[in-house]
Amino acid sequence: MRKDAYSESAHTASNAQVVVDAALANGLPNRLMTVFEVAEFVGCHEETVRRAYLRGVLVSQRFGVRSRRFQPRDVLDWIRRGAPTRVT
Repeated sequence: MRKDAYSESAHTASNAQVVVDAALANGLPNRLMTVFEVAEFVGCHEETVRRAYLRGVLVSQRFGVRSRRFQPRDVLDWIRRGAPTRVT
C-alpha cells in the first residue's frame, strides 16, 4: 500500500479546517476557550457569555462539574449571528 494513498490534499480541506484556520487568523487559540477568554475576544462581559450558552445561543461543552469550554468555531459562529460585541 502506498504511503500517500490516504493523505488529504490542500484542495479537499474540510470546512471545519477552514473555520479553524480563520479562527487562528483572528487571534483565537487552537484549543477550547474559557468564558473569560471568549468574553475578552468578543468584547462583552463574562455574564453575557454565560447567558448566551444558557439560552442555547452559544454552543458549549461541559468541562468538569462547574466549568464550560467553547470551540473557536462556535465562538465565530456566535459572532456572525450577532453577538453583542464592543465597537472599537
